[in-house]
Amino acid sequence: MMNSDRPVSVQEGKYGMVSTASSQATEAAVRVLKEGGNAVDAAVAAAFCLGVSEPQASGIGGQSMALVYLKEQDKMFALDGSSRAPFSLHPKKNPKKPIKFGLASSTVPSTVATLGYLQDYYGALTLKDTLAPSIETARDGFPVTKLIADMIEKERDHLVKDPSIVKNYFHTKKAPLKEGDLLVQPELAKTMERLAEEGWQDFYTGEIGDAIVRDMARRGGMITDVDMHQIPLPVEREILHSTYRGLDIYTYPPPGAGRVLVQILNTLEQFSPEDLDPDEPLGAVILALSFRFALNYRKRMPMSPDHYLQTTTNLLVDKGYAEEIAKRIRGIYDRALSDTFIPPPTSGETTHLSVVDKGGNACGITQSIELVFGSKTMAKDLGFFYNNYMSAFEYKDPAHPYYLLPGGRPWSSVAPLLIFEKKKPRYLLGSPGSARISTALAQVITRLVDKGESLEDAIAAPRFHASEEGDLLIEKRRFKEETLTALELAGFEMKKRGAYSFYLGCVQGVQLPIRWREPFVGVADPRRDGTAEGPDTIKQG
Repeated sequence: MMNSDRPVSVQEGKYGMVSTASSQATEAAVRVLKEGGNAVDAAVAAAFCLGVSEPQASGIGGQSMALVYLKEQDKMFALDGSSRAPFSLHPKKNPKKPIKFGLASSTVPSTVATLGYLQDYYGALTLKDTLAPSIETARDGFPVTKLIADMIEKERDHLVKDPSIVKNYFHTKKAPLKEGDLLVQPELAKTMERLAEEGWQDFYTGEIGDAIVRDMARRGGMITDVDMHQIPLPVEREILHSTYRGLDIYTYPPPGAGRVLVQILNTLEQFSPEDLDPDEPLGAVILALSFRFALNYRKRMPMSPDHYLQTTTNLLVDKGYAEEIAKRIRGIYDRALSDTFIPPPTSGETTHLSVVDKGGNACGITQSIELVFGSKTMAKDLGFFYNNYMSAFEYKDPAHPYYLLPGGRPWSSVAPLLIFEKKKPRYLLGSPGSARISTALAQVITRLVDKGESLEDAIAAPRFHASEEGDLLIEKRRFKEETLTALELAGFEMKKRGAYSFYLGCVQGVQLPIRWREPFVGVADPRRDGTAEGPDTIKQG
């Protein structure tokens, strides 16, 4: 493995642990844990704060998906916080191409309903408590990171079209905020203050909801008061369970992409651990082919979350099917993969957070506004970016489970997971990155389990992604030449990415103690702005 000197945020603690993609969000969660909150409270606080301090990736104008483990109740579930397509749509009048920009590209935001539901049913504190750090961060501002500055510059031509964005994100239309500048968001602070005082329902049926509907009507959006009053409440879904070399894997069912992760792991399990070193030619090719097969099959066989549990044949998570895939991989190690199926393109910008409290409760949340800065438009006088999840539907095939219909749910690639060792939770992991989520997590898992690497080394290690079409996105200069040659011989088209590529996921991980006096360990992926931290004290109830 060819390493670099990029620092990795790693922390140990005895009172719980937090890992997020933003230092402000991590501090918000730690503060809530110190005040006596549980993992859900802290995760909600971090999720709200990420919408303030990592606004290009998520926010209250988007959607959130959660994996929750409650130790004392022995309960684990996936919370499906999908957004909803507007009810004003008519299937026979659907556009021919996905809507990517402007208010018309936004589905009904569901993050507020999802986080409010978590707080109401599983939190120990109040919504006001968990919103307080976000309000302060929005009101007082925070220094713009290089990553955020780069994203503003990259999307400048779209962002300057909206005066609400220019007001806070630019000095002038020709001068966006730079690294180190203070990003202050008074409108967002005011919106969150109202949520804290009036309750999260105000976002849908109160003054905030009314303001959203007016904004949509004025600027060509499709969301109406009918959509807002049909609150997109989240759905608790049964967790997807599998195993990997004796460890229990619990991950996200449809509409998420835990199925892809499970198939990848099932396939890798057919090979010896010694063959699966991602830094060596054989291991890299096995992983890359496993990624391509799993992603290809998911595109061929999309699954409705409402029908998944009733489906009798689930090849994607079947270990017998993985044996067949392994045979094909062995047979094509030194030649190109032959498959002409070309799925619809996917992309997206997301964020993930992982939180565990002292009691062993765990909450991982993956949330997004879809593309970078979502629809590239901001809710007038409310301070948040509208999502552009209208681009994440199927537009042509009416039989597709994610065909664009009134009230429909969009595609999702989230796959937060818990790994249990000897019936005890050992790792809480998750990542952003659209189709790269499952492949990033699979590489971390095989390094942890098959190579015996530490969580820090597994997350910081060189990474690649093999797409269903045969493209290989790879941190090229971090791999040996013979490994790159083997991947090319296996039929992959190499597409170079820089070291620690923003594009190749951002795994936020927590290692839980399972032995006496063992600490919690948190690791934030060095590919973005993340930090890991645990509280040094907690309030006794």
